[in-house]
Amino acid sequence: MQGGRGDAPRLAHRYPFAETADAWIPIGLSDPDGSVDGQGSDLDVALRTAVVNALEFLEQELGMDRAIAYAYLSAAADFTISQVVDRTVGVHGIIAKSHFA
Repeated sequence: MQGGRGDAPRLAHRYPFAETADAWIPIGLSDPDGSVDGQGSDLDVALRTAVVNALEFLEQELGMDRAIAYAYLSAAADFTISQVVDRTVGVHGIIAKSHFA
């Protein structure tokens, strides 16, 4: 993958993913029918999905070890609520490209 050149990561074909000139943005969405597998809220589902998507991106696209990727996300990535206006809620992560330059 060539960041910033329009080449979508392979993972973007399996889940929502965005990219800007400065960041990779893995996205997690909740189930539109509500909580899944006893999760406390739809935002919990969306956040967990965004984190898993971010982990897979760092592992599969950037070649990071999963434990290192998890530590990176905990220390340096930001996750933000994307939408809460309908039954499907969303969370997106911001992975700064400058951290990998």
